[in-house]
Amino acid sequence: MNKIVPRAFTAALLVMTGALSTTHAEARSTSSPATNAGGACVVATDDNIADLFRKWNLALSTLDSARVASLYWPNAVLLPTVSNVPRTDTASITDYFDHFLKKFPRGTIVKRITHHGCNVSVDAGLYDFSVMDAAGNASSVSARYTFVYTYKNREWKIQHHHSSAMPEPVGAATSTSDHHDAASHEAAHEEGAHETHSTAEKKSAPAAAESVGKRSGEQLRIQLQSATRTPSSYLNAEQRRKVGRETVGLKVCATSRDGERSFEVSDAAPHDEANEAAVAWAKASRWSVSGNPSAEKPACAQVVVRFTDMGI
Repeated sequence: MNKIVPRAFTAALLVMTGALSTTHAEARSTSSPATNAGGACVVATDDNIADLFRKWNLALSTLDSARVASLYWPNAVLLPTVSNVPRTDTASITDYFDHFLKKFPRGTIVKRITHHGCNVSVDAGLYDFSVMDAAGNASSVSARYTFVYTYKNREWKIQHHHSSAMPEPVGAATSTSDHHDAASHEAAHEEGAHETHSTAEKKSAPAAAESVGKRSGEQLRIQLQSATRTPSSYLNAEQRRKVGRETVGLKVCATSRDGERSFEVSDAAPHDEANEAAVAWAKASRWSVSGNPSAEKPACAQVVVRFTDMGI
């Protein structure tokens, strides 16, 4: 069985999103009008909050810890998923992301509940967080989150951010130990350790998707088995400079264990070359399927392919 090439972790990030029926944010709101009549208060909308999260998620993809930390107020409080250390100023928040961004993180909202008030908004709910280790192995943790945004100096920033891993495994096929391994990516850097997997099989076949259904008692799952090339290798030098560090979202599905896989661009990059290269990479990679998918109940995964402008 081929393994992912050593540099592949810099180019492709596989996002476990759980059941596809819940990958889009479910929102309910107690929002007020954009501003109060007196003009003293600014009250956000659900769209404003969604834009703020997208801005934060995009900042993560730049791998620039200072840029991420700039979205928090200087006296903000960050309580990371499994870290024991509260981050209470810009320097400590930057330090946290110095380490965390090495995992190529990306968040996906699963369920969102918002509350809006005078110059303050609360965004709380569930999200899936994906990371990738230095060997190219993808893992994900399902977590509860709370963002508290405050409006000062004509802008919204994060005043408080609390993220905690789900206390119970999500999906029958995810054991407690597997869930702990997936969640330990943030704890690892606190101890100066490196994330490892307990078996060689996990290294050669990283999980690419969580449950998307059940059939005959076995969970449906599609996951990346191996990739012999990086997505950027499907671009020439000029195209790599043009594409830079763009990302492409793909939906990968199977309607049978051994049949053909389908690949659909679900979140296109600005340049067609990146979208075409992402699909070509996915088609050339090997995907394994568990359970018994069908046309009515396919096994699907949402995949985010990350390019690099390195000369590879």
